[in-house]
Amino acid sequence: MTVSGSRTPALDAADVARFQEQGYLVVRGVLDEADFVPVRREYDELLRERVRTWRAKGLFSGGEDHGGLPFQEHLRRLVELPGFPLTLLAELDITLPHMPFSFIQDDSEFHVGPGVLSLLQNPKVLDVVECILGSEINASPNQHCRIKLPAREVQQFGGRKGETIYAPTLWHQDAMGQLPQSNETTVLTVWIPTTDVDEENGCLAVVGGEHNDDTLLPWPMDAALIDRLERNSIPLPVKFGDIVLLHKKAPHGSRLNKTAQVRWSFDFRYYPAHQPTDRPWFPNIRVRSKADPGSAVVDAGAWRKSWEDARAMLAGQKLPLPGRREFAQVVADGMIRRWEAGEYPSFPVKDVAAASIPAA
Repeated sequence: MTVSGSRTPALDAADVARFQEQGYLVVRGVLDEADFVPVRREYDELLRERVRTWRAKGLFSGGEDHGGLPFQEHLRRLVELPGFPLTLLAELDITLPHMPFSFIQDDSEFHVGPGVLSLLQNPKVLDVVECILGSEINASPNQHCRIKLPAREVQQFGGRKGETIYAPTLWHQDAMGQLPQSNETTVLTVWIPTTDVDEENGCLAVVGGEHNDDTLLPWPMDAALIDRLERNSIPLPVKFGDIVLLHKKAPHGSRLNKTAQVRWSFDFRYYPAHQPTDRPWFPNIRVRSKADPGSAVVDAGAWRKSWEDARAMLAGQKLPLPGRREFAQVVADGMIRRWEAGEYPSFPVKDVAAASIPAA
C-alpha cells in the first residue's frame, strides 16, 4: 500500500496480512494518556450536566456529593443509588438511538463534542486505519461510548436500555447493523479502551477467520451456534494504549465485568470515502484525506448541528429506522422496498462543512 508522504506505515505488511486472514488485530501502544485528556475532561462534565438535568426532572435522588469524581467513579456511584434508571445511560452514547425499526424522538439524546472528535480523528489511530482503508477515510455515524458496569445477578436489558451495561455482549457481527446498500463497503471497527482490559473486567472475544464467509451469521443465533463460537473464541486482553481492529464480519462479543470498576471504551467505525455509508440517515464525516486535507478538519459545533438536524428530520417524519432483512424478515422487507423505491424523503443531512476544531 502507499502511505502519504514519507511516514513509516503504522502497520507493516505482516500486520495487514494477519488482519486480512484473521479478521481482527490488536495493535499495541498506539495511544498514551495525553490522547485521552480531552475526552476524559469532556465526559466528566457531560455526566455532571446530565445528572443535574435528571435530578431536576425528579428521575432519581441522592449522590449529590459525587459530582467532583472522575467519570468512571462518578458513574459507578450513581448506579449504586437505589432506583437509579439505567436507561438514562443511553444518553451518554455518541449516536442517536440506532436499533433497527426504532423511532427517533424530538428529545432523543446523544453526545458529540470536541473531546470525542479529537479521539475519533486522532492521527495515530488514523495512521493505523489508513493502512487498511487507504488515505481517503470517512467516519461512519455508527460510533459508540461503551460502558460495562460491574456484573450483577440480574442481566435483563435490551436495545439502548442497557444490553451491554451488565451482561456480556452477545455474539454478533458489526455487518448485521448495515443496510444492504453497504454490503460491499469496507467498514473497519476500531475499539479503544480507556484502561487495561482483561478477562476479569470484560475484554472482547473474537472468532478468527470466519469473516471471509459470504453470508452473515443467522439472527437470532441458536444454542448450537453460540456454543461453537464460544469454543472457538479467542479472548483479547489489552493494555491501556492498545487498540483492536475488527472486520465487519468478524464474530465477536465481550465478557462479564467481574471487577468493582467500570470498564469504559470507545467503538469507532471507519470506511473508504468513495464507498456507500452504512447509515445514510445519520451524518457521516471525513476524517482524513490525502487529496483534499482541508476537508477532513471538522468543527465540533457543526458536527453536533448535523446530528441535531438529523434528529429533527427523523422525528418529524415519524418513520422507523430501516434494518436488515435478517433481523425481522417481514417488517424489514417492507421498509427496504420503500427505501429502495425512493419513498423515504431524501435526507437533507449533508457532510459537515470543513472548519477548524475548537480547542478541547
